[in-house]
Amino acid sequence: MGSKLCLGLLSAMAGGYLLRRQGVRWGSTDEEVHKPLAGDEVVPHPMIETTHALTLRTGAHEVWPWLVQMGYYRAGWYTDPSWWDKPVDAYLKSLARKEAEESGVGHREAPSADRIVPEFQDLKEGDTILDGPPGTVFFTVRVLRPTRALVLYSDSHPRYLVPRSIRENPDYGIRGEFSWAFVLEDKGENATRLILRTRANYAPRLYRLVTLPLILMGGEILTARKMLFGIKRRAEGTG
Repeated sequence: MGSKLCLGLLSAMAGGYLLRRQGVRWGSTDEEVHKPLAGDEVVPHPMIETTHALTLRTGAHEVWPWLVQMGYYRAGWYTDPSWWDKPVDAYLKSLARKEAEESGVGHREAPSADRIVPEFQDLKEGDTILDGPPGTVFFTVRVLRPTRALVLYSDSHPRYLVPRSIRENPDYGIRGEFSWAFVLEDKGENATRLILRTRANYAPRLYRLVTLPLILMGGEILTARKMLFGIKRRAEGTG
């Protein structure tokens, strides 16, 4: 009985370690994880930092247009649905519909674009990129260096991880901020390294403890990975 218990504990610890590692860094090298990147200064002292990366078989100039047109009511986030995460995808969509209904605004579900959309290419620092119906979650463009780096910042997303009754009650003090830094590094004529770094701070302390598994599993392992592979598929198709 004791040996089975020990084996179960070791298995749980190993599973937890692998889950955290995948959530914190997949596809990235040790150098990429530890080196400073554009946008690190946007959230200077994060409670959590993740770095994901992959290589695209095309030049940075072919990848860049896909980055600048991302967003809700724009070209989408390229998180193409997969069979293995349909329950999670359905849950996230139900949250978006509920927020739209509570806010009294329209909700649109549309697939991500599979082409470059010219009207979404004129992006500037300071611009707002929606990530949901108006009045809900959104990003602000904090850094824009063409073919090199796009950094998005939000202080609205952390609050929307909890129901309206909690996030709008000042007694709970729900707040936070996070940044997405999309960094492109040339690796030869037809190869580009795409690095996505997330830096986040949430408060209060109990809220951080409760939401951390959701951030790593839903935000990083599922959403971030799908988004990067969605960009890769599209950019390599045009390159």
